[in-house]
Amino acid sequence: MLFVLNINFFFFFVFILFFLVGLVFHLYQLSLLLTYNFFFMNSCNFSLIFLLDWLSLMFLSVVFLISGCVFLYSLGYMSGDSYVIRFYFLVFLFVCSMFFLIMMPDLMCLILGWDGLGLVSYCLVIYYQSDVSLSSGYLTLFINRLGDLFLILSICWCMNYGCWHYFYLFTFDNLNIYMIFFLILACLTKSAQFPFSSWLPAAMAAPTPVSSLVHSSTLVTAGVYLIIRFSKFLSSDLIFFLINLSLLTVLLSGFGALYENDLSKIIAFSTMGQLSFMIFSIVMGSHYLGFIHLLIHAIFKSLLFLCSGIFISLLMGSQDIRNMGNLGLQSPLISSCFLISLFSLCGVPFYSGFFSKDLIIELVVLSEINFFYLLIFFFSIYLTLVYSFRLFYFLFICKINFMIFNLIDNKYMKVSCLFLLFMSIIFGSCQFWLLDLCYVNVFDEYYKFLIIFFFIYFFIYFNVFTMLNMNLSSFIVYFLSQMWFLPFFSSTFIVSKFFNKSNFLFSLIDLGWTEYLVFTTIYNLIKNLNMHLDSLHLNSLKMYMLSYLMFIFFILMI
Repeated sequence: MLFVLNINFFFFFVFILFFLVGLVFHLYQLSLLLTYNFFFMNSCNFSLIFLLDWLSLMFLSVVFLISGCVFLYSLGYMSGDSYVIRFYFLVFLFVCSMFFLIMMPDLMCLILGWDGLGLVSYCLVIYYQSDVSLSSGYLTLFINRLGDLFLILSICWCMNYGCWHYFYLFTFDNLNIYMIFFLILACLTKSAQFPFSSWLPAAMAAPTPVSSLVHSSTLVTAGVYLIIRFSKFLSSDLIFFLINLSLLTVLLSGFGALYENDLSKIIAFSTMGQLSFMIFSIVMGSHYLGFIHLLIHAIFKSLLFLCSGIFISLLMGSQDIRNMGNLGLQSPLISSCFLISLFSLCGVPFYSGFFSKDLIIELVVLSEINFFYLLIFFFSIYLTLVYSFRLFYFLFICKINFMIFNLIDNKYMKVSCLFLLFMSIIFGSCQFWLLDLCYVNVFDEYYKFLIIFFFIYFFIYFNVFTMLNMNLSSFIVYFLSQMWFLPFFSSTFIVSKFFNKSNFLFSLIDLGWTEYLVFTTIYNLIKNLNMHLDSLHLNSLKMYMLSYLMFIFFILMI
């Protein structure tokens, strides 16, 4: 426990230090490069490089803040676990991988942190060692390895430029379209965008502190961070491609959260939608606002995960929101933290999520964009409000449906939630005040009533389908609740082909005539040779005489 507390104090100290240094770097527009050259080969420079600018320092400060809160929270949440030391070391390895990913502006060195995130996240997802955890871990590993493949292809293409550093690549006006396309695909797999979205809800099989650290603030935001770095090279075709994918993912996550009953998966769908929200803002030209929203979202979404972990522990491990109700009576302090983080998610004034989310909406309205895309964008915001209200209704308004309660009074879990609560309230306003980001609020009255229009229209729409009692309505509900059948197409549909082929080869080779004709003959030959060698080893007179006669025969032949 003392070791973990020391790590917590170290993480909080590094958070304050990096935040202040990042603030100074932003005010004076400073950047610092630390390089160590290994060797040159074929005009390619192989070196280790660290980049210190306000983007990397701010992002790393938030990572250390959330990591410290997760370590402190785990002292209470994982207190009775037999392998808690392994858990702490895995989380520490994850933080180290995130450090390498953020601080190394070199694609060759970035693969260390990128691949380390995928490997450690797989180890954390299968931590509970159950069948559900194993299947979820395999799905997470396969899709993240696909993203690693795309990043390796981008690195191979980057070798044509003779260097893998950001600053060297930024000297070019444009880069090869295939290199940027592979890099974008790698970012989409890491950030769980369509059609690589199925792994993020499945990864909720990990412990709740892991979900808070991995699936809200660090792992899934690595792809968004890399898109921000290379936003200069996004062509019009790639922007059109990313706009369509981000809006599809927003709709997928919104409807998935609307029909999901698992508390952790609802928050995972919310994370997926917010990541699409960030990518949409980046490709629309406001990448700085997207980065600020990334930092703010990491704070309040981590608080949301930690509070949900306390609720799950309160209800003896049950994650179904239909079994919850009147949680404000059971734990008023944690319920207040949960509601404030939910208000930040919805962009309620004047919580931290409002400052970035409202300005992103206004900049999208003022930009030149197709009206159909604008309607889908506002509809996604409406879905966020709907599933947030549904979550509020089931957790705090409905009657108690679960009669066994486990009262939790752990100071470490409460302190970590209270610290993130304080940051969720003030972090947004502090970002805009300290960084001196000059944005003007301009919002037309016409767009203010779009959400009300959506509410009235879809209320009438769903009532019409209910009155007609059509089978199409039930199919639509099933289609939307199953993530548009993405888990089937990304796991069973593909993996079953390989399993069927491997089963056929196993039946043909290991259980067929090949084993009888080849392996049985080799086995009998080795068995007979081993018997003769055993006879020699046991000082058999007959074998000595036969060996002597064979030796005399060879001498005479020579």
